[in-house]
Amino acid sequence: PPPPAPGESFGMTADPFTLPRGGTATLTVRVTFNTSNLTRVFLNYQSNTAGLEVTPKEQNAVRGSSNTQTATFTVTDRSVDPMEKRPFFYIYGIACTSSGCNNQSQRSVPIQWNMP
Repeated sequence: PPPPAPGESFGMTADPFTLPRGGTATLTVRVTFNTSNLTRVFLNYQSNTAGLEVTPKEQNAVRGSSNTQTATFTVTDRSVDPMEKRPFFYIYGIACTSSGCNNQSQRSVPIQWNMP
């Protein structure tokens, strides 16, 4: 992935995946902690794509011994409209310190997948 822009407290990327019609796939989101005061990044799924189920809807990427941590989501096609050629959704991230998540930086990563 490209290096973070100056001043970004964390970065996020998502691995590409293929979701078969009526099937299930795993989405992996990588969070890179760029500042030492972050303890976790709160991740939240948001979408307007009907027929899509993502679990869990929210979770934390907790800082560990490495500056990059992963979080996984299960994505299930419950009847995505076949006319929607390039469906997408977002995973939003909010930086959190030991004092909480208020007034911290936020980022999002658009998730686009292949449907065979």
